[in-house]
Amino acid sequence: MIPITAIVLTYNESANIDACLQAMSAVDDIVVVDSGSTDDTIERARAACSGVRVFDHPFKDFGDQRNWALDNAEPKHPWVLFVDADEYCDSKLLEEIAQFIASPGPQVGGYIAGRNYFLGQWLKYSTMYPSYQLRLLKLGQVRYRKEGHGQREVTDGPLRYMKNGWRHEAFSKGVHQWVGRHNQYSTDEIELIARLRSAPIAWKNMFGSDLIARRRALKTLATRLPGRAFWRFLYTYLFRRGILDGRAGLDYCLLRVAHDLHIGVKLREHRLQQVDRDRANPKVC
Repeated sequence: MIPITAIVLTYNESANIDACLQAMSAVDDIVVVDSGSTDDTIERARAACSGVRVFDHPFKDFGDQRNWALDNAEPKHPWVLFVDADEYCDSKLLEEIAQFIASPGPQVGGYIAGRNYFLGQWLKYSTMYPSYQLRLLKLGQVRYRKEGHGQREVTDGPLRYMKNGWRHEAFSKGVHQWVGRHNQYSTDEIELIARLRSAPIAWKNMFGSDLIARRRALKTLATRLPGRAFWRFLYTYLFRRGILDGRAGLDYCLLRVAHDLHIGVKLREHRLQQVDRDRANPKVC
């Protein structure tokens, strides 16, 4: 067994939890941190993995949920792997993790890139693979904080980019659920975008070898560009060769365009609301 603690965050994951846990049969310690599921997620989790430990914690944001799990889920091992229920570990990834934690050197965590599937196929180009997230970490060395709709890691330690990843089934609950979820995500992004628009652009990171630093610099730049949805489509479908993913790639890129259009409209709404608030509460000199 691989001596790590895998922590799975869940909410109404009946469609995914069986496959997620079965893919981690070689992991020694598996924890589910649920946020109030109303389906049979927990029952399925216990049936799929006899040794699974289950905790419940109300969801505030991903950063808060991961920090709570690190502090309260009592990991049995010094290395923790965060997995979402719609992410299915590849055996090669688990082998790579086992080799890494056996001799990590000074490194305190590992970035992992999932392979995103849509309409039955891997979207290698449309989803800008590899897009890394810090999901493997040494206890006490990494914390998370809210960043838009997701989270950002906080650590001073050196990190590894893992060569292997997992299968990410983001559409496992249907396109309608993905659209609904991203409607909320677009709302959560407004505060982050407003902040990034006033932040300095790290131009040197645009051309550096650090993939995470490059992605963050590009995101900061993207907040300044007019016609965000148009540029997103050109970037993902042509520059990043999403066209090679066929019809599924086109459909996915158009879904992302719709998501960016929603962000644009909500940003304009946010600015108008701020103007109204300023008029209602004028500053007194």
